[in-house]
Amino acid sequence: MQEPEGLRARKQRQTRDAIHRAAVELALENGPEGATVAAISARVDISPRTFFNYYPTKEDAIVGLHEGLPSDEELDELRAGTSDDLIDDILTLMIGVFTPSDETLLEHRKALIAKHPHLIQRQWARMIGVEQRIAGVVAERMQTSGAFTDLSDIDDAARALVVTCNAVLRLSIRKTITEHASTDGIRPHADETLHALREVLRTLP
Repeated sequence: MQEPEGLRARKQRQTRDAIHRAAVELALENGPEGATVAAISARVDISPRTFFNYYPTKEDAIVGLHEGLPSDEELDELRAGTSDDLIDDILTLMIGVFTPSDETLLEHRKALIAKHPHLIQRQWARMIGVEQRIAGVVAERMQTSGAFTDLSDIDDAARALVVTCNAVLRLSIRKTITEHASTDGIRPHADETLHALREVLRTLP
């Protein structure tokens, strides 16, 4: 019997997160040069071939991103719309793509990138790619919804929404790591930040 798409996506994310965690741990222990594909694969108990199904390089595994994110299943869910709140749907997807569930891993990744600045360029390039994939689907959803017919450029509007959600997520990650105001993960901070943004937008002329 074929697994539901949601279950398959969750299993893929678990494997992806495990590879990312092993890559970060090995890079912290031995430096990025010591986090080889063979060593990462051995720690996760997968084959190097399986590794390359998730990340094209060890650097991508260290930053936790690659060109295939989000998955086709996740994009299909966003395209179909899980709620009437487009911004919330975008943010939910981006939280799943950009953040592991383990806050300690977030701290370790931040420390590693700070110590090895060349990894920032890899992270930035991958984030731009993820934003572009999401923005294309958001534009499709906006075009078919009928609620955005007055917009002069839906593609630009979709990109602006995705970049804004990414900014909300980055602020939320920073708050989670630096303030430790909650033990409930990224989501509560993201909801707080998004609420504050919406309040500001409502007060603008």
